[in-house]
Amino acid sequence: MDSTFASAEAKKWADWASKDLAVYMYPNITRSFTECRSALAYADESFSPLQAFLIKNIGALGMSMAHGSIKKKYNISDERTALFEKLDIWENQILEESGPFRAGNQFPDLADLTVFGVLTSVHGLSAHNEIMSSRPKLAKWYNNMNSYLPPLSLIN
Repeated sequence: MDSTFASAEAKKWADWASKDLAVYMYPNITRSFTECRSALAYADESFSPLQAFLIKNIGALGMSMAHGSIKKKYNISDERTALFEKLDIWENQILEESGPFRAGNQFPDLADLTVFGVLTSVHGLSAHNEIMSSRPKLAKWYNNMNSYLPPLSLIN
């Protein structure tokens, strides 16, 4: 493994993505019952119609109920604003230099892959769409990552 891929700096940012950025994703996909149901839409393809109905509706109810607890636990008042503040931090990292990846690198490192994974976890949901449509610099980095990596069935 290339030492730049898992450098101390890359590990620091990967840890940030896993422990800090990821925390803000859940409250941003559970703001309403409809968003919760959308997050469980995969059930339509994986379960019988009755099971999918139960998963989407009972699961969405549980997710809706947990929303406030998660916000309280992490002291989040406005989940979208808080998420966008975290994304500002990442954008400053990826715009530090002129390359397509973090800190101007020509190839993604562990930090790029971890942040990409966090953002990809909400692909297809309104939070992801809003992030990408309102943050062109982040969207460009995300598209660079998507182009660099082999296609994943969950992404495409």
